[in-house]
Amino acid sequence: MLMSLTETTTTAQNVFTPFPFPMHLGFCIAATIVYGIYFVKQKTIQHFLLLLACDLTFITQINTSKPALTFLFIAEIVLLLGAAFFSIKYSRAQKAAEKEKKKAPKQDSDTVDSAFED
Repeated sequence: MLMSLTETTTTAQNVFTPFPFPMHLGFCIAATIVYGIYFVKQKTIQHFLLLLACDLTFITQINTSKPALTFLFIAEIVLLLGAAFFSIKYSRAQKAAEKEKKKAPKQDSDTVDSAFED
C-alpha cells in the first residue's frame, strides 16, 4: 500500500499540494480515521474541526480556481482557530476538574482500609 501511495504519476503535479493525488488521498483517509476515533471517544469538538480541516485540503486536488482557494484559505483559518479555542477551553475545564477532585475530601469507599481501622 505504501508503494502505491508513493508512486509518481505521469501527470503534472498540482502546485497547491505537496503530495501527489494517491498520497494526499491516503493522508485524508488516515486523518479522518484518527480524528474520527478521537471525536467518538472524547466527544470534543476540536477533533471534529481538525478532521474537517484536514479533509478540506482535498479541494486543491479537484479545483484550483481562485474562489475555491480563497474559500479553502478562509475555512482553514476558521477551523484551525476554532480547534485551538476549543482545545484551550477543554484543557482548562480538565484542569479545573482535576483541582476540584484534589480539593474534595477523601471518601471512605475503600472497604479494605476501613475494615482494619479500630
